[in-house]
Amino acid sequence: MNAQDMQTTNLAIARAVYDAFGRGDIQMILDACAPNIQWHSGGTREDFPVFGVRSGLDGVKSFFKDVAENNQFSLFEPRDFFASGDKVVVTGHYTMTQKKTGKPVDSDWAHIFTLKGGKCVAWRELNDSTAFYKAYR
Repeated sequence: MNAQDMQTTNLAIARAVYDAFGRGDIQMILDACAPNIQWHSGGTREDFPVFGVRSGLDGVKSFFKDVAENNQFSLFEPRDFFASGDKVVVTGHYTMTQKKTGKPVDSDWAHIFTLKGGKCVAWRELNDSTAFYKAYR
């Protein structure tokens, strides 16, 4: 597979992951991940329960469980997709309410996928972690 075909495939996988999230199809997201995936969201778990580094498919499952338990989304919007080599970077925006406190969070975000052999081997989220920290307290 040449570089252009790989980038096209990787973009399609990333888009499919967001479509699955929109449908609540967490199994499809897990199917797109390598068994040894490294998954890292925001800051630390001490700051907000969804944050931190998780490993493997069980780690990804626990991430989505924590997302469902803590966040009520009113907007989740992937906006721009960029591919280069084995990386796909997606920028977007979300607005949500923290279930524990009822406080809002409004943040731009960037997600960085690393893909090898058609599977996501690493995922990283950058966001306004301070907004989450404040809304959770």
